[in-house]
Amino acid sequence: MKQVEINFDRPIKLFQVFRNINIYDKSQKSFDDRKNEMNWTDFHSKTGYVSNNELYLPECILNNSNFKNCDLIILEDNKQAETLVRTDTNYTKISNSNNEYIYCFRTTQNNKYHIFEIKENTSIDLHLLYNYFEIGIPERENHKLCEIKINKPIEIKINGKTDFSMSSRRARMFKEQNYIINYIGDFNKCKILQEPYQAISKQVPNNRKIIDLNKSLW
Repeated sequence: MKQVEINFDRPIKLFQVFRNINIYDKSQKSFDDRKNEMNWTDFHSKTGYVSNNELYLPECILNNSNFKNCDLIILEDNKQAETLVRTDTNYTKISNSNNEYIYCFRTTQNNKYHIFEIKENTSIDLHLLYNYFEIGIPERENHKLCEIKINKPIEIKINGKTDFSMSSRRARMFKEQNYIINYIGDFNKCKILQEPYQAISKQVPNNRKIIDLNKSLW
């Protein structure tokens, strides 16, 4: 079968995001108890990839209503399977997967992406968008974290705790979130991957800047 190729009306900015969310209780207070969950490893992914300067995207992205008019695509690979219900509306879930998603955004507007907001002015800026239910306490001020530049990967670390015991008698829970965001480049077209196709190995970039927003929770 001939591979389908799509030309974009405007160049698409491509971000690769590696995401690791760990929710734990006080029995894992020591980092040594959680280090296996938080250490980065290579990913095997079907969200799409770049090879020989060509962009390959899975066929399921054609079902995303924002794909036709978007100019920013995020390939998101999660280390751990998703356990919480997503409130986002811009994503496409890779079939038969609980940890692979694709997001389609337009840079002419501010875009909420998990605990962040992506804004484009003269640069592409990443802002923290604090929410108690997504981050927990201590509270952080909303602010610009960084500019996102091509081939300059950024890792953001943040943690928090939530206490629902007054309303539901649930124990206090702790949450740590690590994101690696890499702006791969701009693309004028893509090739569509049709099932069945193989997952590829993606390496976490080593030369990344770290923004550590972690606080003591004890």
